[in-house]
Amino acid sequence: MSSWRSCSLTSVHHSSRLVAKVEQAGLDPRLALQRSSLTLETINELSTKVKITDEYLVYRNVVALLPGRNISIEIGLAARVSVYGLLGYAFLTAPTLRAALAAAAEFPALIANGFNISLEESDGIARLNFSDYTGAVDLKSEYAELAIASFKRTCSDILGEELQLLSVGFEGKRSDEHGERCAQQLTCTVLNEQPKNYLRFSAQYLDKALPLADPVSHLEILEICRRQNREFAAEREWLFQVKAIIAETLHAPLPLEEIASRMHCSSRTLRRQLGVFKTSYRQLLDDVRFEKAKTMLKEEKLQTDQIAEKLGFCDGAGFRRAFQRWSGQAPGAYKA
Repeated sequence: MSSWRSCSLTSVHHSSRLVAKVEQAGLDPRLALQRSSLTLETINELSTKVKITDEYLVYRNVVALLPGRNISIEIGLAARVSVYGLLGYAFLTAPTLRAALAAAAEFPALIANGFNISLEESDGIARLNFSDYTGAVDLKSEYAELAIASFKRTCSDILGEELQLLSVGFEGKRSDEHGERCAQQLTCTVLNEQPKNYLRFSAQYLDKALPLADPVSHLEILEICRRQNREFAAEREWLFQVKAIIAETLHAPLPLEEIASRMHCSSRTLRRQLGVFKTSYRQLLDDVRFEKAKTMLKEEKLQTDQIAEKLGFCDGAGFRRAFQRWSGQAPGAYKA
């Protein structure tokens, strides 16, 4: 799961777990990869880095293929602390759970769940908050469930004992049936439509001595994590700037050369750097258009042709074809 929010690439870990769920259900695993650039061969190659947009596509496919399942919570509860790589080792060698969670909050680019993490403590209760989500809007609820379930599992691994939750809270709405499954899987009360996503537990856990604590190793690994976090954050900022320029001029998309000029580099350098992230100007333009289109369809009372014009399409038909390609749905079906 490491560094997946830092730039356009992420570990294959999450996508492979999603595909495995489809295969375990007796379905063709290739169905999970539809419309993405991934294949079963790339999924099984452990060193593969995948585009975040491909991970989103796989997630949407799997949720559609396995209705009535809380896939995110299933995957989160099965994810051991080792999925965080070096940061996971920093968690394990910390003196206390409080120190481990401080490391999680310090390195958002390494956490890989799309949220900023913060710890609150009051009246003997600890609350770990997950806020400021930065991923695909339509998958926010899924990634919130993944974050909370995986941190329950991670904290249990760090402690060397099961972390007993008092309650969890989710920002979005959920059906009663879905909420009941969440409560059963997380073995605690589940509250919906909360100001933040969070998990609550006894503050007594925070200062327990950890079984694998090692102060020397912990300090050494924290310094390595700081270097990685700075590198990933710089990559994220660079890519964010490119996408921000694209977003400013969606109604009349700029040519690659103009984007490069605004980024103070040559078009060749821009292409090469985007290639490092396994993306391109055309792909980023599609990504920005798709995110903006989803927001317009859900939150703004605009006709399809009006949205097409704002996104720089020649006509509504072109936008409808593009949205179908991006999401597997017609704009009208998504809006409904």
